[in-house]
Amino acid sequence: PGRTHRMEVLGICHQRSRGVKSGVIIDLDAAEQSIRLAVDAAERMAGLTVDSLIVNISAGRLKSETFTASVNLGGHEVEQTDIRRVLAAGAKQALAAERHLVHSLPVGYTLDGERGIRDPLGMLGDSLGVDMHVLTADAAPLRNLELCINRCHLSVEAIVATPYASGLAALVGDEAEMGAACIDMG
Repeated sequence: PGRTHRMEVLGICHQRSRGVKSGVIIDLDAAEQSIRLAVDAAERMAGLTVDSLIVNISAGRLKSETFTASVNLGGHEVEQTDIRRVLAAGAKQALAAERHLVHSLPVGYTLDGERGIRDPLGMLGDSLGVDMHVLTADAAPLRNLELCINRCHLSVEAIVATPYASGLAALVGDEAEMGAACIDMG
């Protein structure tokens, strides 16, 4: 779970990160210039134009929490809409003022009190529950990051927490399933 994009590197650029300190923009103009230079060089190498970015973040006081939520099924078969409802109910618990939801990942489902269900789709029950891992970040640093990217005439396609992206890149499927850790030393 979690691997939704396939990536092929077509162009790269190393650029000094000006206007950024500890992952937070401290000088909007300098940060914008750094992004423009990096994207321009990568575009030239790839021979194409970039219009959106998947941005990884490590700033904004990332906060990881676990939540449990449930919805009533009324005895019918679990459908995709029911799964979306219970996931939304879990994610809603994490939303606090001035926090941005970065990731909301199901850990396991519960159907009528039976825990440990991986995929409840098609099963019958009265109550569908979910245990969720939710990651949030301070909203202000993210708003400024998105503003800076938008000033470069780019859009933010997705925001990914750096530790999560590192884990997706470094761990193969069964390692993550068995509970391996990926330690990011910065």
